[in-house]
Amino acid sequence: MIKLIRKGLIIGAVAILVPSTAWSQEESNWEFNLAPLYLWAISIDGDMGIRGRSSNVSIDFGDVWDNLEGVFTVRFNGLYREKFGFVFDYNYLDLGTEKANDLVNVDVGFKSQIINLAGSYRFLNGDNTLDGVAGIRYTKLDAEINLNNVGERLDGDQDWVDPIAGLRYNYAFTDKWSLQLYGDIGGFGVSSDFTWQGLALIDYQPWKNVAFVAGYRGIGTDYETGSGTDQFTFDATVHGPLIGVDIRW
Repeated sequence: MIKLIRKGLIIGAVAILVPSTAWSQEESNWEFNLAPLYLWAISIDGDMGIRGRSSNVSIDFGDVWDNLEGVFTVRFNGLYREKFGFVFDYNYLDLGTEKANDLVNVDVGFKSQIINLAGSYRFLNGDNTLDGVAGIRYTKLDAEINLNNVGERLDGDQDWVDPIAGLRYNYAFTDKWSLQLYGDIGGFGVSSDFTWQGLALIDYQPWKNVAFVAGYRGIGTDYETGSGTDQFTFDATVHGPLIGVDIRW
């Protein structure tokens, strides 16, 4: 946990220094946006199946926080000549918990990684901007359930890649306040049957290179592979409010 936070701080420090050097040139064709470590207060709702055994998953943020063993988030966007760009977003979560009583002693572990990598094209510029986005979403899940008192272990380790396509809209109310909306869909049976993402943010930029953002984000996935005792299913939504600091140059 400490190592992950340290990495985020290092990235943030570098990003603050960079604008003051080469990238801050007025003639630069690039614009960058980096959120080195934002807080996404997630909850998880849906169904998950391991080795053919399916169960409902409902984990609120309080449970996530109490059992958090590791977390790391970063978002990095770029725009070239106000037209072509890229989107990179990485989210890592590691949960672990133990439940024990007279009947059962259970260790539960859940790790997830979600990476969004896409290119963008700006159709509309000005106070209102509209970008088309197309790329991939990589998902890796590692779930483990140990029934200690009966000596049984259920685990599932899966990763897959989905194509995604979407739109990103930004409306500037004033020089400092703006609204950001983002949505994509994907999967289409390539890996997941269907996947989607939605994001709404309020953006406040009091200084040239620093902005504060707050809003809500959700990612839904309907994925299934294998059959019988080899079946793995994940039909769930990861969602929750988020806040962060954006460094821009």
